[in-house]
Amino acid sequence: MVKKAALMAVLLFMAPPLYSATLKGVATIYPLASIVASVGGDRVKVETLVPPGASPHDYELRPSDLDRIKRASFLALVGSHLDDWLSKALKGEPKPTFVLTRGLDLEDNNPHVWLDPVMVKTQVPRLVAFLSRLDPQGAEYYRNRGQAYMEELEALTRRIRSLLAPLDCREYLAQHGAWLYFGQRFGLDCLGVVEEVPGREPGPRRFMELVSLARSHPKVLLITDRGENPRIMEVLARDGGGVLVQLDPLGDPRDPARGNLIDLLLFNTRRILHACSRH
Repeated sequence: MVKKAALMAVLLFMAPPLYSATLKGVATIYPLASIVASVGGDRVKVETLVPPGASPHDYELRPSDLDRIKRASFLALVGSHLDDWLSKALKGEPKPTFVLTRGLDLEDNNPHVWLDPVMVKTQVPRLVAFLSRLDPQGAEYYRNRGQAYMEELEALTRRIRSLLAPLDCREYLAQHGAWLYFGQRFGLDCLGVVEEVPGREPGPRRFMELVSLARSHPKVLLITDRGENPRIMEVLARDGGGVLVQLDPLGDPRDPARGNLIDLLLFNTRRILHACSRH
């Protein structure tokens, strides 16, 4: 069954284009664009607003972004306040919009659901239905690709569980809350968040609490994110111990190792394994 599913995925994703894109989408972040492209295939062309290395929390739209949004058939947002800046920029102008977090049971409105392949999988049928409404002629195409993508996400979940199963350092302190759902899905225990608001460092008393926490958990991972200033985490590693590891929640289409959501999650899994091997 697994071999059959893998063969189906290969045939769908490696076959030469049968269609020219009929829909033009704009996604706020690259992992979301990857999800849409995985289901949309050759019938959808999707672009990303937030470039690699930029923060999606406070991104400022450029005139060229507004032009792309105007020409788009639809928008794809994460929601849960991550990309409110786009909603404000639209000024009430209607545009078909897919919101990744809609209908999900979020913890403290944490929007980083794309880092949990199981949560992504639950939203694929909604995405299939959304694209099918915009492009009814492609409905069967989207259903087939959606099914293949869900099977890929299931296989990915099993693979990450298998890779992390032997891990003996399962506790982490995160610079901010991006890894909450990933950690919960794969049995990693979050001891705390250093910057409860991205970019706002903790005060002296809170920082000393974090130092004491790190010292009492000698195998703790200290997670900082690519694109964030790691200074506070470097100081925490120096004063409290633990192993500093830089993960990437957003990916980069220019890097094959992080060029789509599935590769991105495997990339981060391997980074965690490598960090733990240094304990």
